[in-house]
Amino acid sequence: MGSELPAAAARRRLAKEETADWKTARASRRIARELWQFWLDPPPYCRPGPAPVKDHFHWEVVIDGPAATPYAGGVFPVDVWFPRDYPFRPPKLFFKTKVYHPNIDGKGRMALDIFQDSWSPAFTINTLLMCFVSVLFDPLLDRPTKHCIAKQYKHEYEEYEEKARAWTQKYSSTPIVSHYPPYAVIGSTPPAVPHFPATAARRKATASSASGSVSCSRIPLLMKDESLWRRTVSMPLFNVLVVRLEL
Repeated sequence: MGSELPAAAARRRLAKEETADWKTARASRRIARELWQFWLDPPPYCRPGPAPVKDHFHWEVVIDGPAATPYAGGVFPVDVWFPRDYPFRPPKLFFKTKVYHPNIDGKGRMALDIFQDSWSPAFTINTLLMCFVSVLFDPLLDRPTKHCIAKQYKHEYEEYEEKARAWTQKYSSTPIVSHYPPYAVIGSTPPAVPHFPATAARRKATASSASGSVSCSRIPLLMKDESLWRRTVSMPLFNVLVVRLEL
C-alpha cells in the first residue's frame, strides 16, 4: 500500500509534465505561424527587431513613430513575451524606451482591455501591434495609466505634444536596422494621415468633415488610403478584424 502511493504520485506528475509539454508545443506552433504572418504581412509602422528570432516565446519588434503624431521620427523597440499556454493567455508587450503617453506606464506597459477581459484566442500579435499603433495615434483618455498626462492632453494639448516630441527625440531617436529573413516582406511606411487629438473641442470641429473619411481603430483615414490600412482595427476599439488561425 505504501509503495503504491509514491507510484501514483509519480504517474500524476508524469501526466502533468506531458500535458505541459504538449501545451508548450502547441503554443510554439501557433507562435511560429504568427511570426511567419508578421514577416510576410506586417502591420503599418511595424517591422522585425534587429536580431534573428531564436526563441519563439521571446522576440522583439520595432514600431516606427506614426506620421502626424508627436512620435513621428521615433523608433520604438518593443519586447514581446509569450506565455506557455498561448493563445489562451495574452502575450506581454513592453516598450523598451521611455514614451510620454497617457496609456503607457513607467515600465513600458500599455494599458488595454485586450490584455484582460477582452482577450480572445482568435487575436494575434498583429492584432496587438495594430492596437498599439492605434493608441499612439489616439490615446484612450477614459482609461489612462498616467492621469496627469491625460489631463494635459485634454486641456493643454500643445504642451503635451511638445513634451512627447521632446521625449521621442531624447529616448527613441536611435536608428534600428531590422533583421529580415530572406522570405520576409519589407513594407513601406504608410503615407501621413490627418491626426485629430481626442479633445472634445477638436473632435466637434472635425465632425462635419468626417463624411469624406473612414475611421479605423479611431484613426481618421482618407478613403484613398483605405487599402493601405485594411488590417487596422475597426470601431469600436478591439472589435477586431483578424485572421483566425488554427489553435
